[in-house]
Amino acid sequence: MSWKQEQEIDKIKASERWLQEPRFFGDDTELVVFPGSYSIGVANLGYQFLLGRLIHAGKSFDRFFIDTSLPDSISFDTKRPILDFPRWDVTLPFEDNLLQLIKLLQRLNLPLQGSMRQYPIINIGGPMTFINPALISFIANEMYAGEADDDWPEVRETTEWKLSAHFGVNSVVTGPRSVFKNSILIEVARGCMWQCKFCLYRRAYGRIRFVSKERVMETISSAKAKGFDKVGLIAANVSDVPWIGEILQFCEQKNVSVSVSSLAVETLSEEMMHALKGLGVDQLTVAVEHGDEKTRQQLGKPFTDDELVDTLKAAESNGFRSVKLYFINGITDDWSFNACSAASLLNRLCESVNMKIRVSMSVFVPKPGTPMEDALFPAQKDVEEERKFLVSNCPHVEFTFEPYYEARKEFVLGRLLPEDLSLFSSLLKENGERKAIKFFAEKYA
Repeated sequence: MSWKQEQEIDKIKASERWLQEPRFFGDDTELVVFPGSYSIGVANLGYQFLLGRLIHAGKSFDRFFIDTSLPDSISFDTKRPILDFPRWDVTLPFEDNLLQLIKLLQRLNLPLQGSMRQYPIINIGGPMTFINPALISFIANEMYAGEADDDWPEVRETTEWKLSAHFGVNSVVTGPRSVFKNSILIEVARGCMWQCKFCLYRRAYGRIRFVSKERVMETISSAKAKGFDKVGLIAANVSDVPWIGEILQFCEQKNVSVSVSSLAVETLSEEMMHALKGLGVDQLTVAVEHGDEKTRQQLGKPFTDDELVDTLKAAESNGFRSVKLYFINGITDDWSFNACSAASLLNRLCESVNMKIRVSMSVFVPKPGTPMEDALFPAQKDVEEERKFLVSNCPHVEFTFEPYYEARKEFVLGRLLPEDLSLFSSLLKENGERKAIKFFAEKYA
Protein backbone atom coordinates (compact mmCIF):
# COMPACT_ATOMS: atom_id res chain seq x y z
CA MET A 1 0.00 0.00 0.00
CA SER A 2 1.41 3.35 -1.01
CA TRP A 3 1.46 6.40 1.24
CA LYS A 4 -0.99 8.11 -1.12
CA GLN A 5 -3.45 5.20 -0.91
CA GLU A 6 -3.19 5.11 2.88
CA GLN A 7 -3.92 8.85 3.01
CA GLU A 8 -6.92 8.36 0.73
CA ILE A 9 -8.40 5.70 3.04
CA ASP A 10 -7.84 7.93 6.07
CA LYS A 11 -9.56 10.87 4.38
CA ILE A 12 -12.58 8.84 3.38
CA LYS A 13 -12.95 7.19 6.78
CA ALA A 14 -12.68 10.53 8.55
CA SER A 15 -15.52 11.89 6.41
CA GLU A 16 -17.87 8.93 6.93
CA ARG A 17 -20.81 9.03 9.31
CA TRP A 18 -22.46 5.89 10.66
CA LEU A 19 -26.15 5.57 11.52
CA GLN A 20 -25.28 2.41 13.47
CA GLU A 21 -21.92 1.80 15.08
CA PRO A 22 -19.75 -0.90 13.45
CA ARG A 23 -17.18 -3.21 15.02
CA PHE A 24 -14.02 -3.71 12.99
CA PHE A 25 -11.95 -6.01 15.23
CA GLY A 26 -12.66 -9.52 16.46
CA ASP A 27 -12.12 -13.20 15.82
CA ASP A 28 -15.37 -13.32 13.84
CA THR A 29 -14.39 -10.58 11.37
CA GLU A 30 -15.76 -11.04 7.84
CA LEU A 31 -14.65 -9.13 4.75
CA VAL A 32 -17.55 -7.40 2.99
CA VAL A 33 -16.53 -6.99 -0.64
CA PHE A 34 -17.94 -4.60 -3.22
CA PRO A 35 -16.28 -5.34 -6.57
CA GLY A 36 -16.41 -1.73 -7.70
CA SER A 37 -15.60 1.80 -6.62
CA TYR A 38 -16.12 3.13 -3.10
CA SER A 39 -18.47 5.90 -4.28
CA ILE A 40 -20.85 3.42 -5.90
CA GLY A 41 -20.45 0.68 -3.29
CA VAL A 42 -21.35 2.89 -0.34
CA ALA A 43 -24.43 4.02 -2.31
CA ASN A 44 -25.57 0.46 -3.05
CA LEU A 45 -28.40 -0.81 -0.85
CA GLY A 46 -27.33 -4.43 -1.31
CA TYR A 47 -23.92 -3.62 0.14
CA GLN A 48 -25.50 -1.54 2.91
CA PHE A 49 -27.76 -4.50 3.69
CA LEU A 50 -24.74 -6.73 4.36
CA LEU A 51 -23.18 -4.14 6.67
CA GLY A 52 -26.44 -3.55 8.53
CA ARG A 53 -27.17 -7.21 9.07
CA LEU A 54 -23.68 -7.91 10.41
CA ILE A 55 -24.01 -4.95 12.79
CA HIS A 56 -27.41 -6.23 13.93
CA ALA A 57 -25.96 -9.71 14.48
CA GLY A 58 -23.14 -8.24 16.58
CA LYS A 59 -20.49 -9.44 14.16
CA SER A 60 -17.21 -7.77 13.30
CA PHE A 61 -16.45 -6.88 9.69
CA ASP A 62 -14.02 -5.07 7.46
CA ARG A 63 -14.66 -3.63 4.00
CA PHE A 64 -13.00 -3.91 0.63
CA PHE A 65 -13.64 -2.00 -2.60
CA ILE A 66 -12.05 -2.46 -6.01
CA ASP A 67 -11.14 1.17 -6.58
CA THR A 68 -8.14 2.53 -8.47
CA SER A 69 -7.49 5.11 -5.74
CA LEU A 70 -7.39 2.42 -3.02
CA PRO A 71 -5.03 -0.52 -2.34
CA ASP A 72 -5.73 -3.55 -4.52
CA SER A 73 -5.36 -6.20 -1.81
CA ILE A 74 -5.57 -4.38 1.56
CA SER A 75 -8.78 -4.04 3.58
CA PHE A 76 -10.40 -0.65 4.00
CA ASP A 77 -10.99 -0.42 7.75
CA THR A 78 -8.09 -2.23 9.43
CA LYS A 79 -5.60 -2.17 6.52
CA ARG A 80 -4.92 -5.89 6.62
CA PRO A 81 -4.19 -8.15 3.64
CA ILE A 82 -7.55 -9.33 2.36
CA LEU A 83 -6.30 -12.93 2.35
CA ASP A 84 -6.16 -12.69 6.16
CA PHE A 85 -9.97 -12.95 6.16
CA PRO A 86 -11.32 -16.53 6.00
CA ARG A 87 -14.83 -15.44 4.95
CA TRP A 88 -15.83 -12.96 2.24
CA ASP A 89 -19.36 -11.63 1.73
CA VAL A 90 -19.76 -10.34 -1.82
CA THR A 91 -22.68 -8.52 -3.45
CA LEU A 92 -22.89 -8.51 -7.25
CA PRO A 93 -25.46 -5.98 -8.46
CA PHE A 94 -24.20 -5.67 -12.03
CA GLU A 95 -22.26 -7.53 -14.70
CA ASP A 96 -19.17 -5.36 -14.34
CA ASN A 97 -19.00 -6.25 -10.64
CA LEU A 98 -18.81 -9.91 -11.65
CA LEU A 99 -15.97 -9.12 -14.05
CA GLN A 100 -14.09 -7.24 -11.31
CA LEU A 101 -14.48 -10.19 -8.95
CA ILE A 102 -13.05 -12.56 -11.57
CA LYS A 103 -10.09 -10.22 -12.06
CA LEU A 104 -9.55 -10.00 -8.29
CA LEU A 105 -9.43 -13.79 -7.93
CA GLN A 106 -6.99 -13.93 -10.84
CA ARG A 107 -4.77 -11.29 -9.30
CA LEU A 108 -4.64 -13.17 -5.99
CA ASN A 109 -3.97 -16.50 -7.76
CA LEU A 110 -7.11 -18.00 -6.25
CA PRO A 111 -9.07 -20.72 -8.09
CA LEU A 112 -12.08 -19.35 -9.95
CA GLN A 113 -14.09 -22.48 -9.24
CA GLY A 114 -15.55 -22.48 -5.73
CA SER A 115 -15.25 -26.24 -5.26
CA MET A 116 -11.50 -25.93 -5.87
CA ARG A 117 -11.09 -23.08 -3.39
CA GLN A 118 -11.14 -23.90 0.32
CA TYR A 119 -9.89 -20.48 1.46
CA PRO A 120 -11.36 -17.94 1.63
CA ILE A 121 -14.99 -19.04 1.76
CA ILE A 122 -16.81 -16.69 -0.63
CA ASN A 123 -20.52 -16.06 -0.07
CA ILE A 124 -22.12 -14.33 -3.08
CA GLY A 125 -25.54 -12.71 -3.45
CA GLY A 126 -27.19 -9.94 -5.41
CA PRO A 127 -29.03 -9.53 -8.75
CA MET A 128 -26.32 -11.39 -10.71
CA THR A 129 -27.48 -14.59 -9.00
CA PHE A 130 -30.70 -14.15 -11.02
CA ILE A 131 -29.07 -13.04 -14.26
CA ASN A 132 -26.38 -15.75 -14.40
CA PRO A 133 -26.98 -18.24 -11.58
CA ALA A 134 -24.97 -21.05 -13.21
CA LEU A 135 -21.77 -19.02 -13.34
CA ILE A 136 -22.20 -17.47 -9.89
CA SER A 137 -22.82 -20.85 -8.27
CA PHE A 138 -19.71 -22.16 -10.06
CA ILE A 139 -17.54 -19.34 -8.64
CA ALA A 140 -19.05 -19.10 -5.15
CA ASN A 141 -18.48 -21.40 -2.23
CA GLU A 142 -21.96 -20.36 -1.10
CA MET A 143 -24.54 -18.62 -3.30
CA TYR A 144 -27.53 -16.88 -1.77
CA ALA A 145 -30.09 -16.52 -4.56
CA GLY A 146 -32.82 -13.96 -4.02
CA GLU A 147 -33.80 -11.65 -1.20
CA ALA A 148 -31.89 -12.38 2.00
CA ASP A 149 -33.81 -10.17 4.45
CA ASP A 150 -35.48 -13.05 6.30
CA ASP A 151 -32.46 -15.10 7.35
CA TRP A 152 -29.00 -13.83 6.31
CA PRO A 153 -26.37 -14.22 7.83
CA GLU A 154 -27.81 -17.20 9.75
CA VAL A 155 -28.47 -18.83 6.37
CA ARG A 156 -25.74 -18.35 3.77
CA GLU A 157 -26.90 -20.47 0.88
CA THR A 158 -30.08 -21.02 -1.14
CA THR A 159 -30.57 -23.06 -4.28
CA GLU A 160 -33.60 -21.24 -5.70
CA TRP A 161 -34.43 -17.57 -6.07
CA LYS A 162 -36.70 -16.45 -3.23
CA LEU A 163 -38.53 -13.33 -2.07
CA SER A 164 -38.56 -12.13 1.54
CA ALA A 165 -41.63 -11.70 3.70
CA HIS A 166 -39.97 -8.89 5.66
CA PHE A 167 -37.92 -6.23 3.95
CA GLY A 168 -36.93 -2.58 4.03
CA VAL A 169 -33.24 -1.69 3.78
CA ASN A 170 -31.57 1.58 4.69
CA SER A 171 -28.02 2.88 4.74
CA VAL A 172 -25.92 2.46 7.85
CA VAL A 173 -23.07 4.66 6.61
CA THR A 174 -22.68 7.57 4.22
CA GLY A 175 -20.34 10.42 3.44
CA PRO A 176 -19.35 13.04 0.87
CA ARG A 177 -17.69 10.46 -1.43
CA SER A 178 -20.95 8.57 -1.98
CA VAL A 179 -22.74 9.20 -5.28
CA PHE A 180 -25.66 10.08 -2.98
CA LYS A 181 -23.59 12.58 -1.05
CA ASN A 182 -24.17 12.43 2.74
CA SER A 183 -27.60 10.84 2.25
CA ILE A 184 -29.19 8.02 4.20
CA LEU A 185 -30.82 5.83 1.56
CA ILE A 186 -34.18 4.33 2.47
CA GLU A 187 -36.00 1.63 0.54
CA VAL A 188 -39.69 2.53 0.24
CA ALA A 189 -40.80 -0.25 -2.12
CA ARG A 190 -39.50 -3.40 -3.76
CA GLY A 191 -40.63 -5.04 -6.96
CA CYS A 192 -42.49 -3.16 -9.68
CA MET A 193 -46.09 -2.51 -10.74
CA TRP A 194 -45.15 -2.32 -14.43
CA GLN A 195 -44.14 -5.16 -16.76
CA CYS A 196 -41.53 -3.73 -19.12
CA LYS A 197 -40.45 -6.56 -21.39
CA PHE A 198 -36.79 -5.54 -21.44
CA CYS A 199 -36.42 -5.10 -17.69
CA LEU A 200 -35.11 -7.61 -15.19
CA TYR A 201 -36.51 -5.97 -12.06
CA ARG A 202 -40.13 -7.21 -12.12
CA ARG A 203 -39.02 -10.73 -13.06
CA ALA A 204 -36.54 -10.91 -10.20
CA TYR A 205 -38.40 -9.06 -7.44
CA GLY A 206 -42.04 -9.61 -8.35
CA ARG A 207 -44.95 -7.22 -8.19
CA ILE A 208 -44.56 -4.10 -6.14
CA ARG A 209 -44.48 -4.43 -2.35
CA PHE A 210 -44.32 -1.44 -0.03
CA VAL A 211 -42.28 -0.80 3.09
CA SER A 212 -44.72 0.50 5.71
CA LYS A 213 -44.84 4.26 5.99
CA GLU A 214 -44.41 3.91 9.76
CA ARG A 215 -41.12 2.09 9.25
CA VAL A 216 -39.88 4.67 6.74
CA MET A 217 -40.85 7.53 9.06
CA GLU A 218 -39.11 5.81 11.97
CA THR A 219 -35.90 5.52 9.92
CA ILE A 220 -36.10 9.20 8.92
CA SER A 221 -36.63 10.20 12.56
CA SER A 222 -33.70 8.07 13.70
CA ALA A 223 -31.45 9.57 11.02
CA LYS A 224 -32.50 13.11 11.91
CA ALA A 225 -31.90 12.48 15.62
CA LYS A 226 -28.32 11.47 14.77
CA GLY A 227 -27.67 14.60 12.75
CA PHE A 228 -28.47 13.42 9.20
CA ASP A 229 -30.53 15.91 7.22
CA LYS A 230 -30.60 14.25 3.78
CA VAL A 231 -32.39 11.08 2.74
CA GLY A 232 -32.72 9.30 -0.59
CA LEU A 233 -35.97 7.43 -1.20
CA ILE A 234 -35.39 4.29 -3.29
CA ALA A 235 -37.86 2.29 -5.38
CA ALA A 236 -38.24 1.24 -9.00
CA ASN A 237 -40.48 4.32 -9.32
CA VAL A 238 -40.92 6.34 -6.14
CA SER A 239 -44.11 7.90 -7.49
CA ASP A 240 -45.77 4.45 -7.51
CA VAL A 241 -45.83 4.39 -3.68
CA PRO A 242 -49.39 5.42 -2.72
CA TRP A 243 -48.43 7.15 0.53
CA ILE A 244 -45.31 8.89 -0.75
CA GLY A 245 -47.00 12.27 -0.28
CA GLU A 246 -47.23 11.62 3.46
CA ILE A 247 -43.55 10.74 3.59
CA LEU A 248 -42.61 13.93 1.76
CA GLN A 249 -44.76 15.95 4.14
CA PHE A 250 -43.06 14.21 7.08
CA CYS A 251 -39.64 15.11 5.66
CA GLU A 252 -40.72 18.73 5.37
CA GLN A 253 -41.82 18.71 9.02
CA LYS A 254 -38.46 17.21 10.05
CA ASN A 255 -36.54 19.70 7.87
CA VAL A 256 -34.94 16.85 5.94
CA SER A 257 -34.05 17.29 2.27
CA VAL A 258 -34.90 14.52 -0.16
CA SER A 259 -33.63 12.92 -3.34
CA VAL A 260 -35.60 10.30 -5.25
CA SER A 261 -34.86 7.62 -7.81
CA SER A 262 -36.82 7.39 -11.06
CA LEU A 263 -40.45 8.54 -11.36
CA ALA A 264 -43.28 7.19 -13.55
CA VAL A 265 -45.29 9.46 -15.83
CA GLU A 266 -48.45 7.51 -14.98
CA THR A 267 -48.22 8.11 -11.21
CA LEU A 268 -46.35 11.42 -10.92
CA SER A 269 -48.87 14.00 -9.66
CA GLU A 270 -48.59 17.79 -9.50
CA GLU A 271 -48.88 17.58 -5.72
CA MET A 272 -45.84 15.32 -5.62
CA MET A 273 -43.90 17.64 -7.93
CA HIS A 274 -44.69 20.60 -5.68
CA ALA A 275 -43.60 18.69 -2.58
CA LEU A 276 -40.37 17.47 -4.21
CA LYS A 277 -39.46 20.96 -5.35
CA GLY A 278 -40.00 22.29 -1.84
CA LEU A 279 -37.68 19.61 -0.44
CA GLY A 280 -34.75 20.54 -2.64
CA VAL A 281 -35.22 18.28 -5.69
CA ASP A 282 -34.05 20.29 -8.73
CA GLN A 283 -34.49 17.76 -11.53
CA LEU A 284 -37.07 15.09 -12.27
CA THR A 285 -36.01 11.77 -13.79
CA VAL A 286 -38.34 9.78 -16.04
CA ALA A 287 -37.73 6.60 -18.07
CA VAL A 288 -39.16 7.06 -21.60
CA GLU A 289 -37.12 4.34 -23.37
CA HIS A 290 -38.50 4.85 -26.92
CA GLY A 291 -39.89 7.76 -28.92
CA ASP A 292 -42.69 5.89 -30.65
CA GLU A 293 -45.87 5.62 -28.62
CA LYS A 294 -47.02 2.26 -30.00
CA THR A 295 -43.57 0.70 -29.60
CA ARG A 296 -43.33 2.05 -26.08
CA GLN A 297 -46.65 0.47 -25.17
CA GLN A 298 -45.56 -2.86 -26.66
CA LEU A 299 -42.46 -2.68 -24.45
CA GLY A 300 -44.63 -2.16 -21.36
CA LYS A 301 -44.58 1.65 -21.09
CA PRO A 302 -48.27 2.59 -21.37
CA PHE A 303 -48.10 6.39 -21.22
CA THR A 304 -48.82 8.48 -24.31
CA ASP A 305 -46.80 11.28 -25.86
CA ASP A 306 -49.45 13.76 -24.72
CA GLU A 307 -49.18 12.52 -21.13
CA LEU A 308 -45.41 13.00 -21.22
CA VAL A 309 -45.82 16.53 -22.57
CA ASP A 310 -48.41 17.31 -19.88
CA THR A 311 -46.07 15.94 -17.19
CA LEU A 312 -43.24 18.22 -18.30
CA LYS A 313 -45.59 21.22 -18.48
CA ALA A 314 -46.72 20.51 -14.93
CA ALA A 315 -43.12 20.16 -13.81
CA GLU A 316 -42.26 23.51 -15.36
CA SER A 317 -45.22 25.20 -13.68
CA ASN A 318 -43.99 23.81 -10.34
CA GLY A 319 -40.59 25.42 -10.74
CA PHE A 320 -38.51 22.67 -12.31
CA ARG A 321 -36.07 23.94 -14.90
CA SER A 322 -34.59 20.62 -16.04
CA VAL A 323 -35.65 17.04 -16.61
CA LYS A 324 -33.62 13.89 -17.21
CA LEU A 325 -35.07 11.30 -19.59
CA TYR A 326 -33.84 7.74 -20.10
CA PHE A 327 -33.89 6.22 -23.59
CA ILE A 328 -32.58 2.91 -24.94
CA ASN A 329 -30.66 2.72 -28.22
CA GLY A 330 -31.15 -0.34 -30.40
CA ILE A 331 -34.24 -1.71 -28.68
CA THR A 332 -35.74 -2.43 -32.10
CA ASP A 333 -33.59 -3.59 -35.03
CA ASP A 334 -34.47 -0.52 -37.14
CA TRP A 335 -32.04 2.21 -36.09
CA SER A 336 -33.63 4.79 -38.37
CA PHE A 337 -37.07 4.22 -36.84
CA ASN A 338 -35.63 4.41 -33.33
CA ALA A 339 -33.76 7.64 -34.08
CA CYS A 340 -36.53 9.40 -36.01
CA SER A 341 -39.21 8.64 -33.44
CA ALA A 342 -36.98 9.74 -30.53
CA ALA A 343 -35.99 12.95 -32.34
CA SER A 344 -39.62 13.74 -33.11
CA LEU A 345 -40.70 13.30 -29.50
CA LEU A 346 -37.73 15.19 -28.06
CA ASN A 347 -38.21 18.14 -30.40
CA ARG A 348 -41.89 18.25 -29.47
CA LEU A 349 -40.90 18.39 -25.80
CA CYS A 350 -38.45 21.21 -26.52
CA GLU A 351 -41.21 23.16 -28.25
CA SER A 352 -43.68 22.52 -25.41
CA VAL A 353 -41.60 23.59 -22.41
CA ASN A 354 -38.77 25.97 -21.64
CA MET A 355 -36.75 23.43 -19.67
CA LYS A 356 -33.29 21.94 -19.99
CA ILE A 357 -33.88 18.47 -21.41
CA ARG A 358 -31.13 16.02 -20.61
CA VAL A 359 -31.23 12.57 -22.18
CA SER A 360 -29.26 9.59 -20.92
CA MET A 361 -29.05 6.85 -23.54
CA SER A 362 -28.06 3.29 -22.78
CA VAL A 363 -27.65 0.44 -25.26
CA PHE A 364 -30.24 -2.33 -25.28
CA VAL A 365 -28.96 -5.54 -23.69
CA PRO A 366 -31.29 -8.56 -23.91
CA LYS A 367 -31.27 -9.72 -20.30
CA PRO A 368 -31.59 -13.40 -19.38
CA GLY A 369 -34.88 -14.06 -17.62
CA THR A 370 -36.82 -11.34 -19.43
CA PRO A 371 -39.31 -11.73 -22.33
CA MET A 372 -36.70 -10.13 -24.62
CA GLU A 373 -33.80 -12.39 -23.64
CA ASP A 374 -33.62 -13.88 -27.14
CA ALA A 375 -33.66 -10.53 -28.96
CA LEU A 376 -30.58 -9.58 -30.95
CA PHE A 377 -27.89 -7.53 -29.27
CA PRO A 378 -27.64 -4.40 -31.48
CA ALA A 379 -24.68 -3.92 -33.79
CA GLN A 380 -22.29 -1.11 -32.90
CA LYS A 381 -22.66 0.58 -36.30
CA ASP A 382 -26.45 0.77 -35.89
CA VAL A 383 -26.16 2.28 -32.41
CA GLU A 384 -23.65 4.83 -33.69
CA GLU A 385 -25.92 5.79 -36.62
CA GLU A 386 -28.86 6.20 -34.26
CA ARG A 387 -26.84 8.46 -31.98
CA LYS A 388 -25.40 10.57 -34.80
CA PHE A 389 -28.89 11.22 -36.10
CA LEU A 390 -30.15 12.30 -32.69
CA VAL A 391 -27.27 14.70 -32.05
CA SER A 392 -27.70 16.25 -35.52
CA ASN A 393 -31.47 16.59 -35.29
CA CYS A 394 -32.03 17.57 -31.65
CA PRO A 395 -29.88 20.69 -31.17
CA HIS A 396 -31.57 21.75 -27.92
CA VAL A 397 -31.16 18.43 -26.14
CA GLU A 398 -28.16 17.52 -23.98
CA PHE A 399 -27.21 13.89 -24.60
CA THR A 400 -25.15 11.47 -22.51
CA PHE A 401 -24.38 8.13 -24.15
CA GLU A 402 -23.41 4.91 -22.42
CA PRO A 403 -20.29 3.53 -24.14
CA TYR A 404 -21.19 0.66 -26.45
CA TYR A 405 -18.41 -1.40 -24.90
CA GLU A 406 -20.12 -1.29 -21.48
CA ALA A 407 -23.26 -2.81 -22.99
CA ARG A 408 -21.22 -5.48 -24.78
CA LYS A 409 -19.61 -6.33 -21.44
CA GLU A 410 -23.08 -6.69 -19.86
CA PHE A 411 -24.17 -8.97 -22.70
CA VAL A 412 -21.17 -11.28 -22.27
CA LEU A 413 -21.10 -11.46 -18.46
CA GLY A 414 -24.84 -12.12 -18.33
CA ARG A 415 -24.36 -15.18 -20.56
CA LEU A 416 -20.88 -16.43 -19.74
CA LEU A 417 -21.07 -20.18 -19.17
CA PRO A 418 -19.16 -22.02 -16.42
CA GLU A 419 -17.50 -24.19 -19.04
CA ASP A 420 -16.25 -21.05 -20.81
CA LEU A 421 -14.80 -19.41 -17.69
CA SER A 422 -11.35 -20.98 -18.07
CA LEU A 423 -10.97 -19.72 -21.64
CA PHE A 424 -12.37 -16.31 -20.68
CA SER A 425 -9.86 -16.11 -17.84
CA SER A 426 -6.98 -17.06 -20.16
CA LEU A 427 -7.99 -14.41 -22.70
CA LEU A 428 -8.21 -11.82 -19.93
CA LYS A 429 -4.65 -12.58 -18.85
CA GLU A 430 -3.07 -12.97 -22.27
CA ASN A 431 -4.99 -10.54 -24.50
CA GLY A 432 -6.71 -8.10 -22.14
CA GLU A 433 -10.30 -7.38 -21.20
CA ARG A 434 -11.51 -5.86 -24.47
CA LYS A 435 -10.34 -8.75 -26.64
CA ALA A 436 -11.83 -11.28 -24.22
CA ILE A 437 -15.17 -9.46 -24.27
CA LYS A 438 -15.08 -9.14 -28.08
CA PHE A 439 -14.37 -12.85 -28.53
CA PHE A 440 -17.30 -13.94 -26.37
CA ALA A 441 -19.67 -11.28 -27.70
CA GLU A 442 -19.16 -12.77 -31.14
CA LYS A 443 -19.46 -16.31 -29.80
CA TYR A 444 -22.77 -15.59 -27.99
CA ALA A 445 -24.28 -13.35 -30.69
